[in-house]
Amino acid sequence: MKALLLTKQKSLTIVERPMPTPDEGEVLVRVAAAALCRTDAKMWHSGHRDLHMPRILGHEVSGFIDASPGRLYVIWPGKACGSCHACRSGRENLCPDMRITGFHRDGGFAEFLAVPRSSLLEVPDGVGASMAALSEPLACAVHGVRQASVNSCDQVLIYGAGTLGILLALVCLDCGATVVIADPDEDKLSKSTAFRSGFGVGTDLHLSGADGLVDVVFNATPAAETFDAGVHRLAAGGRFCLFSGIGNLPVIPSRIFDELHYRELKFVGAYGCTRNDMSEAVRLLSCYADDLQFLIERRIRLDEVPSEMEAILVGKGFRRIIA
Repeated sequence: MKALLLTKQKSLTIVERPMPTPDEGEVLVRVAAAALCRTDAKMWHSGHRDLHMPRILGHEVSGFIDASPGRLYVIWPGKACGSCHACRSGRENLCPDMRITGFHRDGGFAEFLAVPRSSLLEVPDGVGASMAALSEPLACAVHGVRQASVNSCDQVLIYGAGTLGILLALVCLDCGATVVIADPDEDKLSKSTAFRSGFGVGTDLHLSGADGLVDVVFNATPAAETFDAGVHRLAAGGRFCLFSGIGNLPVIPSRIFDELHYRELKFVGAYGCTRNDMSEAVRLLSCYADDLQFLIERRIRLDEVPSEMEAILVGKGFRRIIA
């Protein structure tokens, strides 16, 4: 089969590889679509804590299995131990023995891959393969919103109007919250105009309500300045969800700790997603797939991936889909 192999930093090569042989409990999946995300580009550029090379990347994947011809599935990319405290408490994304497709295991930048049968979730009719590949980033957004306990009474501010910022907005809106997105990139904002207009998502940081403050802030961007800015946008009792990693270590003013203390702010992290989050993402796609079509920037061939990595790394555009 053809596969795109990362052999070292900044070295992606089309190779011929043997067909994967599924282990016990695994199935062979024929890849229908695989999305490229910024994490893939960062692994290409500088590696990753969980990346073992050489590796076939790709963790946002949809595909078919021979046992169910014509039936489309998405892949929850995790493989957890199932027995540790994190797994037993429903937080398998934090399993210390987690093995992630496209990180520890070969992923979807290939014609086929082997995955645990338990990682497959069936895609409802009406959601195409390319859109289904967005289930994983949408599941990460679901996880972040659950971590921040967003509800229908909340006003939410999201820093970042890229793919994850839009998906966070969608999940918050589905919870009944009011959403504002902030991003200095006017091009990104313009591409989401129809979505934002249709769902009533604002871009004006001077929000209605008490002093323009919000209940929840998400950083869907690695820009370090969003941390300090976001904290000062929080109302008393507000929650800051560290959704994206911070690109450069921020200087944290001492007053931040005063804010945490006197106004009872809450800080929470969000990393990856659970299989349950993935299931909710599939449900959301069945409801909103048509509204999210603009997130598919364009469809590309496997051999076009290397030339896209620089643009993806700096956050230009939305998702490129190998299809």
